[in-house]
Amino acid sequence: MILALKTGFTFSQIIIDFSNGGGKLPTEQPFQDKDPNRLNVLLLGLRGENDPHGGLLTDSIMLVSVEKKSGKIALISIPRDLYVKIPGTDTWEKINSAHAYGEEKKRGSGGILYSKAIVSDISGLYIDYAVSVNHEAFRETVDAIGGIDIYLDKPFVENKQFTDEIILDLPAGKNHLDGRTALFFVRSRYTTSDFDRMRRQQQVLLAIKDKVLSLGVLANPVKIFNLLSIVGRNIKTDMSAGDIQSFINLASDIDKEHVIKKVFDTTPEGLLHSATAENGAYILLPNSGNYDQIREACRSVFN
Repeated sequence: MILALKTGFTFSQIIIDFSNGGGKLPTEQPFQDKDPNRLNVLLLGLRGENDPHGGLLTDSIMLVSVEKKSGKIALISIPRDLYVKIPGTDTWEKINSAHAYGEEKKRGSGGILYSKAIVSDISGLYIDYAVSVNHEAFRETVDAIGGIDIYLDKPFVENKQFTDEIILDLPAGKNHLDGRTALFFVRSRYTTSDFDRMRRQQQVLLAIKDKVLSLGVLANPVKIFNLLSIVGRNIKTDMSAGDIQSFINLASDIDKEHVIKKVFDTTPEGLLHSATAENGAYILLPNSGNYDQIREACRSVFN
């Protein structure tokens, strides 16, 4: 009974209320045709609104796409430096600023609305739902489930992330990460690249999914209660309670060995190239001059 009440309270905390004009913003998804065999959920990772150093900018932008009939899943990562036109404006910015811009317009719901609109424009897909997760939620979730295991083909060292000291020194093979270490791992980019960081984010997301959906976690009321507390404080979504349950059921049946992983980057297959904005900032632009190639890659990702 207590767990049921806790679950209901958590849902009331995280589900965005679009009533009273909450969804009345000068932006909509440009692609409104919904594929009945496909579910697209946008995951947004941000530092958190209380962080004074760009806390509402999205460090991670990942589209989780599920093909319902086959049970296939694709993780599609969009780099935060992609240069885009902010929906409903004539302003061009890096895509990671779309969430912050939306929150300025409508606190609590604008960030998700604007992010869905721009990712729909880029991907050519209808975005069913979005979930925003801050760093505290990520770190606490990993700790609450007892850490995660990741496997590395080669050693990984990150020595330039926040200090001059070596923060991460992980050997090849199996590594068990607590919340703090996992957060550093998915944020690390100085000794590799932002594109490699997106691949690490995909790897860690799958590790968290496996651990959360494992028998040990789902059968432990204390861990479930702790996870609900973390979720309620640090996550926002436009899913309903039923939507959340349906998505969990879909995810639980997915074998991570058959997950399709796509990262848009500056490789020949990545469809992007680097450039410099008028203000001197490093940006990424589509090779074709528009999003047509990217949209085709997203639409045909299961082919």
